[in-house]
Amino acid sequence: MANKKDNNYTDILLEDIRDQNRAVLEAVGAMQDHVKLIPKMSERLEKLEYDMAAVRMATRVTNDSIKLIKIRTEKLEEHETRITKLEQKAA
Repeated sequence: MANKKDNNYTDILLEDIRDQNRAVLEAVGAMQDHVKLIPKMSERLEKLEYDMAAVRMATRVTNDSIKLIKIRTEKLEEHETRITKLEQKAA
């Protein structure tokens, strides 16, 4: 009778160990799927970094262009003021 109890207990332990092993294998399998994605993610990240550098450079160029337009607009306004004064003196 004791031997039957021991076998029953052993069977229960083995089943529990098998269930745990299945859970571990599922987790490892899921991790492997994620690990496979790392190279592709790394490539995408590298491309994003390159694109961001291009955006920063374009932003700097745009800001410089805006500053230049402001300066030219101010100069044109100064010329307009001088022309207006000259026209008033001539009239």
